[in-house]
Amino acid sequence: MKYNIRKLLFILFLFTVFKTNSLAQEFHFVVWGDSQFENPKTFEKIVKETELLHPDFVIHVGDMIHGYSYDINTAREQWKKFKEQISPLTVPFYPTPGNHDVTTKEIQPAYIEAWGQDKLYYSFNYKNSHFIILNAFLDQDFDTIPPKELEWFKKDLEKAKSAENIFISFHSPLYMNPKYDWKPIRELLKKYSVKGIFSGHYHIYDYRVENGIPYFCLNSSGNMDFENFLAGYGHGFLYVTVNGGKISYAFISNGKIYPPDAVKEGEFRRSPEFFNTDKTIIISDPSKAPVKLETEVPVINKSDVTRNYTLTWETEDYRWKFQPWGANITVAPGQTKMVKFAISGPEGNYTRDKLPALKVSAPYVTLAGKETRSVYYFHLFNPPQTIAKFTSDKIIIDGLPDEKAWQSLKGISRLYYGHTGEPAKEKTYVKLLYDNKNLYISIVGEEPNPQKLSSVAYGDIPLVFADDDFELFFDTNRDQTTFYRLMVNPKGTILCSSPKGLFSFKFDVKTHIGKNNWSAEFKIPFSQLNIKEPSKGDIWGFNVIRHRLQSNIQQYFWSMMQYYLPYQPEYFGLLKFE
Repeated sequence: MKYNIRKLLFILFLFTVFKTNSLAQEFHFVVWGDSQFENPKTFEKIVKETELLHPDFVIHVGDMIHGYSYDINTAREQWKKFKEQISPLTVPFYPTPGNHDVTTKEIQPAYIEAWGQDKLYYSFNYKNSHFIILNAFLDQDFDTIPPKELEWFKKDLEKAKSAENIFISFHSPLYMNPKYDWKPIRELLKKYSVKGIFSGHYHIYDYRVENGIPYFCLNSSGNMDFENFLAGYGHGFLYVTVNGGKISYAFISNGKIYPPDAVKEGEFRRSPEFFNTDKTIIISDPSKAPVKLETEVPVINKSDVTRNYTLTWETEDYRWKFQPWGANITVAPGQTKMVKFAISGPEGNYTRDKLPALKVSAPYVTLAGKETRSVYYFHLFNPPQTIAKFTSDKIIIDGLPDEKAWQSLKGISRLYYGHTGEPAKEKTYVKLLYDNKNLYISIVGEEPNPQKLSSVAYGDIPLVFADDDFELFFDTNRDQTTFYRLMVNPKGTILCSSPKGLFSFKFDVKTHIGKNNWSAEFKIPFSQLNIKEPSKGDIWGFNVIRHRLQSNIQQYFWSMMQYYLPYQPEYFGLLKFE
């Protein structure tokens, strides 16, 4: 009997030691993806949810701020704002530098000030695990791991070879980039106990396993054309449990917990064929008279399967009437069906988000066999409007709109502050003319301190939008999807893009700095916009943005778009040719 008691006591002792050691090695950490201030309420909600879970620490895969500036003080203010966002967090925080965080040599020092010289790339240990934070943008060498850092990485891996688990974070998913040779690193990682690789950058969720190593591409609150986690586009965060050498992962999105493989590899590439972006339906100004119109909306099936769509009007104000209130239609692959509606609504002052919207949804089965729905909206929208006048006068492009043809135009006289929508204190005047071959635009912006205008953009892709600048947007075919964008700073440096890419069209522009303003004149050939000379009565989508760095709110709009990423052609104003 004594022998049995002793044996039992010894077994209990071993069990207690094993359990204690196991618990001693167990810990939890959270991984956040891109944030960038693009959806601040979403990110701040994620911060609070993370704090409630109280992990041992948090890793951010990068793109914490908007960045993309040459002004270190702007970057400093953004890091201050970011730290305020994560202030509810009471656990250690480990940053990974993203392209927005260290875009230029001018703002990289602000990252170092915020996190330390040793946080450009670094590693740390926690219990039985080793963590490596890499910089895929070191010294503005984008989407790569330069030789100096790669050599450090190899040495750090070798030093950590006895760690039970190794985790690696870098912002740009180099393993998904066809321009980067990931194969040597893939072979290198086989030698070590790598249990997880975390990245972001693409604003998607992608999970894959290579050589037994889980790879995660994450997005916490960065912008997306649509949001549906099961389709590979979801805001959220990764919750990781480490118990000895056993690792478990869960992705938390909109209050739901998913296993990592709930979304199959490559889902983010397939799903956009099934998910459309939001559009708008143009209405008259409801603040001046009741709304009454007949319209038809296109339901486009971009996929290769027949789909059944449900259309339903949504409103909190049932004085609005729709005929019909909804519809169910079937659309063949690659086809479009038009659905007619009669709309009537009461006179009143409505903010944009209080106007009714038409919800369009359809079933969607993911690559993982999960059933969900694709959803997008047609929002009622009363856009600002302006005109382009035909002229036979000769317009000299010198930055000074002093020709007689300009003087007779009223044009646009006011832009509005981003976020608040209040009229900007400094006025911006925009006028448009055209002839048989060209569109002409003049812009004059009031500027009390022209000597402090910023014009430092440089390089093959100058970040003109990081200076004081004027920007123009044209949706020439009014598809609310494709558009031309061109911009200029006071020095005359330009940046432009179209559906064909950067610098894919040409135009003339000259600038002038006056005593209390700065101005620009543009001459844009219609041929460069891939369109014929407009006829009288033609309408384009059009918008204007001005950056004024000496203002507390630095971005001004004619028609409000998203603040930090102004790519919302559905909310352009209207340009009518007369």
